[in-house]
Amino acid sequence: MLKLIDVLDFGIKELSGYSLDPRFESFVFLEKTTGKTRVEILINEEGIKEEELSVFKGFLKRRIKGEPWQYIVGKTNFIGFDILTEKGVFIPRPETEFMASVAIERLKNFNTPYILEIGCGTGAISIAIACNIKEAKIIATDISEEAINLCKKNIDYHNLGSRINIIRTDLLNSFHSSEIFDMIISNPPYVSVENLKKLDLVVKNEPELAIDGGLGGVSLVNKILAGSVARLKSRGFVFIEIDDSNIPYLEIPSSISYSIVNDQYGRKRILKATKV
Repeated sequence: MLKLIDVLDFGIKELSGYSLDPRFESFVFLEKTTGKTRVEILINEEGIKEEELSVFKGFLKRRIKGEPWQYIVGKTNFIGFDILTEKGVFIPRPETEFMASVAIERLKNFNTPYILEIGCGTGAISIAIACNIKEAKIIATDISEEAINLCKKNIDYHNLGSRINIIRTDLLNSFHSSEIFDMIISNPPYVSVENLKKLDLVVKNEPELAIDGGLGGVSLVNKILAGSVARLKSRGFVFIEIDDSNIPYLEIPSSISYSIVNDQYGRKRILKATKV
């Protein structure tokens, strides 16, 4: 009977060439399969059960075919919080964690901030903000029914239903003129049409609705910027995740002062704007 450490090594070998971090993913699949921690996997002398080995190999096959590991195990981590994941909803990335962290630091200067997240997906950004800024009230929106349903699951999972309101809508279309926010934050689709075909297989397994940013990758980014002017309080903030290739195509309203912030990898990633 194979020991867990042997199964871990088998998974690493199988995933090599298909994963940027085969050791991490092999651990994730084995933890999910057995219910054991990484330490237990490394030191446990017991063999793996046949049915567990079968499940583990099934995970490997799915991953090798290009399915993201987050869909396979059904969750990911976002700034220390478990976020449920499902096929059909975009998986939050480390770059988005960085943007959320920057936004959280800015929100610490507000007493009771009122925040709008556009394109909430899993709800990771809203949940991270709510868990770190206890006085925050948040509206999370998305046009995708799958995203709205998953966002609700994640909000319930973290018991944040009283502080995060979910609305299915397209961008800023459902808000009355009197509804204004301290901050608007979004990770919209920002991959340009010309770059869609260059995406790796893992990303192509995710919903195109959450990836395709149109010409120059800014079709929704520019709409959010234009609509934010009327939806922000004076000195209110906008944080939008972008790619550096989007920058030449940005249309910045004259009433907004902005800068581009580098992410943790040194790439121009966050459009940070203030209503003046």
